[in-house]
Amino acid sequence: MILKFSLYGFLKNLQFFEPFLILHFLNLGLNYFQIGLLIAFRTVCINIFEVPSGALADLYGRKSSMIFSLSCYIVSFLVFSFVSSYRSLFFAMFFFSIGEAFRTGTHKAMIFDWLRLNGRLDEKTKIYGYTRSWSKIGSSLSVLISSATVIILNDYRWVFILSIIPYLGGILNLMGYPDYMNRSNSKGHRDVRRIFSHLFENLKISFKNRNVRMLIIQSAGFDGSFKVIKDYLQPVLKSQALFISALFTLPVIRSTGILAGVVYSVIYILSAAAARKSHLFLDLIKGLIIKNSRKSHKEPHITHESLALFLLMMISAVIVFISGVSVRYKIYSVSIIAFVIYFLIQNIWRPIIVSQYDNYTNSENQATILSIESQAKNSSVFFLAPIAGFFADNFGLAAGFIFISLMLMAVSLYIYKFNKSESI
Repeated sequence: MILKFSLYGFLKNLQFFEPFLILHFLNLGLNYFQIGLLIAFRTVCINIFEVPSGALADLYGRKSSMIFSLSCYIVSFLVFSFVSSYRSLFFAMFFFSIGEAFRTGTHKAMIFDWLRLNGRLDEKTKIYGYTRSWSKIGSSLSVLISSATVIILNDYRWVFILSIIPYLGGILNLMGYPDYMNRSNSKGHRDVRRIFSHLFENLKISFKNRNVRMLIIQSAGFDGSFKVIKDYLQPVLKSQALFISALFTLPVIRSTGILAGVVYSVIYILSAAAARKSHLFLDLIKGLIIKNSRKSHKEPHITHESLALFLLMMISAVIVFISGVSVRYKIYSVSIIAFVIYFLIQNIWRPIIVSQYDNYTNSENQATILSIESQAKNSSVFFLAPIAGFFADNFGLAAGFIFISLMLMAVSLYIYKFNKSESI
């Protein structure tokens, strides 16, 4: 099953459009605020369907939910491929958001179920990191293929059409999952009241359980910021590509395709290694805490998981700030390097925080709880994306970076203060 889990992540991340989505929007004549509104609309739709989709997955079958999710992605790719009006892009975003809503949290819950049934829960961070690494390998291969497509065809639309193929493969892979992984928790008549009862029960857990609540706030702050700012790498690459275009007399789209292919390939290869080795970073922090505790003869005031997440968040805030300052002074190479580091940190962060949810939630409710987490992240994106876009349009791209950096720092300090006070 680990092979099938890894294959799912590999195929799912063959999103050939991803390195060029913002550039495609800019090429259609959109500004950053309009792009921010599109992203905000997507997050609103995800938030509407996010938690009910997790409840439906828990109650009616997780495998079926995943297959429906990939089918909605395919519809969105078709719309992105053949429309160009701003209004039509909202239609594509709607189907994309449905795909996201029915996917987030569900597959992770399936992995934890399998680990539990096979007595391997103590390996959850390591195994989830391993499967995530294959997702990044898929992303690395994806960017090579998509870059070659853009260079040869000089058109961003084809990357959406190509994305349909691996998602069809993903549906076939999911069909091969054993039937017990499509289990439901609903007994007797399945009605709307049962769905909302399950939903509100888990919402109460999310708000009342302080450990779950703080994990969700952390995810909203860190991953929400990452979702907003990660695609800003594309205009930075385009700015750097202008030099390549002038030097080799290439069209800007092709020179951007070449640079994006190189940079994103490096990002995804290193991200795969980072995800696979994230448990080692956690072990390092644990060892340092134990060593310091022995020296001081005092119990640690914070867990090693909480400290690891705090450090990763603070480092990210500094990295994003450096990237913004570099853009302000047109030192694009430094900004690109900072982005590479930021991607690596995110792929160390994610396996650590996901494994924490399994510590504080029951297996029967994990798809719903993880969907609540995803909804919190998307709510963060809903507010941050237009604001960052406004700053970028009116004060320069660097201003959007610095805004995100300050927000990351504020959330990380709040979480650290809470965790410290709770241990006293």
